[in-house]
Amino acid sequence: ANISGEFLLHVGSPFPHKNIDKLIESFKIINKTQPNLQLVLAGKKEYFMDKLIADYKLGDDHNIIVTGFVSDAELKWLYQNAICYVLPSLSEGFGLPGLEAMAHNCPLVSSNATCLPEIYGKAAVYFDPRNTDDMTSKINTVVLDKKLRQNLVARGQK
Repeated sequence: ANISGEFLLHVGSPFPHKNIDKLIESFKIINKTQPNLQLVLAGKKEYFMDKLIADYKLGDDHNIIVTGFVSDAELKWLYQNAICYVLPSLSEGFGLPGLEAMAHNCPLVSSNATCLPEIYGKAAVYFDPRNTDDMTSKINTVVLDKKLRQNLVARGQK
C-alpha cells in the first residue's frame, strides 16, 4: 500500500450496513480542501470490497487505498499512525473496531447509530451516519484539531 502522509482508517469488510460508500463520498469532499489526506480501507478483498472497488474505481484513486489482507503487525501500525479511525456504521452489535482504535491511541470519529455512543461515551466525536454533510464536518473537525485528537485519545485510554 502506498501510504504517503496523513490518513483516515477503517478496518473490516464493507458490508452494506457498514456504510463505507458514505464514508468514501464524505472523504472525497474532505479531499478537495485537503488533497494530501488519504483514506485507508483495510480488510480482506472479498465480494463487498470488490464491489466497492468497482463502483468507485478505487484502483485509479491514489487517495483511497484498499490494502487487502493485513497482518497483525501491519494492522497495529495502521491504527497507531492514522490521524483518526472512522466508524460510519448504520448498525453495530458492539463496535469492536472503535475499542481497538482506542487501545492503539487512535482518535475515534463514530456513527451515533445503535449502541455506539453508549459504548464509546465521551471518547469519540459522533455524526449521523445517514448525513454526508454531518459526517464530513465531524471528520474534518477531528482532522484539523490536534488538541481534540489528543483529548479523544486520553478519554479512550480511560
